[in-house]
Amino acid sequence: MCDFEDQIGKNSKANAHVIVSFLSAFNRADADGMGALFRDDALVNDQLRNFWGRSAIHAWIASEVIADNLRIEVLHTFEHYCVTTIVGAITGTFDTKGLPSPLILNLHFSIFDDRIARLFILLDRKVNTSADLRIRGPKIV
Repeated sequence: MCDFEDQIGKNSKANAHVIVSFLSAFNRADADGMGALFRDDALVNDQLRNFWGRSAIHAWIASEVIADNLRIEVLHTFEHYCVTTIVGAITGTFDTKGLPSPLILNLHFSIFDDRIARLFILLDRKVNTSADLRIRGPKIV
């Protein structure tokens, strides 16, 4: 068993196998393995961008996980109101300009009927940093 399997199992016994399978497929660059773990009507929100449904999620996996050779090192996990959060250091071949080093992301998993129903991915930020909202369009005065 890998270290992240032990950590996840301690926090979320009921859903650990789904999340461990996702992270294992993620680190093996197994697009089909990742995609098969999502419900047909699942939502992935990656840095405030929504990918609804299995076909959009498969496209997201191909263009953002596989193409950028992403890997995750699980730092710690916790569960809060049926949401399991994986805090991990992300590496890959993506453009790191403007990103913190190391790049630490929070992956918030909601599992329903042994499938991923929601996965929200957000930059891990300290409380004392300012909000990072990007609004495009005309300025409202």
